[in-house]
Amino acid sequence: MKKVITISFLVILGVGSLASATTTSQIWYFDDPIALVPDVVDNDYGQPQLQVVPGPGGGWVEPGAWALSGEIDVIVPNDPVERPYKEITIALTWKPGDLDSFLPDRPLVGVSAVPMDAMTMNVVHDPIAGSDWTLSIYDIVIWPNPPEEWIAIKGDIVVDELKIETKCVPEPATMGLLGLGSLALLRHRRKH
Repeated sequence: MKKVITISFLVILGVGSLASATTTSQIWYFDDPIALVPDVVDNDYGQPQLQVVPGPGGGWVEPGAWALSGEIDVIVPNDPVERPYKEITIALTWKPGDLDSFLPDRPLVGVSAVPMDAMTMNVVHDPIAGSDWTLSIYDIVIWPNPPEEWIAIKGDIVVDELKIETKCVPEPATMGLLGLGSLALLRHRRKH
């Protein structure tokens, strides 16, 4: 029976952590050179803002991509509740450009926020088979959780698609209390 209670506690703790974390998701396909609002958005905290500064020789190219020698800037509003950290995942579909020999022909991605004491970033570049496109995934963690973050993407690249997901992670003590409260409720029901 203790094993069942322990497993139930772990399941409840896991569900509690998912329920108490807040997430956002926004995707830009760049099919329209003028409308830079997300094509898909799930963000209860406001509309993400995106600005493209194409740079010399850059601009929108068909069938829906941005040739950069400048940068893309994005501001993503989030849950303003203070939490220990935030997870950000950026999925960027891109290929090398041919506009500026000074800039690298790979994306340079940066995140800035207030407050922001520290950041970690892991990057995976995965070439898309049968094309000259690459899907790069940036997994970023920033401390503490800011109400919004500014994301800058630079390089001599052509950007086809941009997806940004954020997750404001609650502190472990909150998740533990939620799990303990649920366990107490289960024990109370079992006695009656």
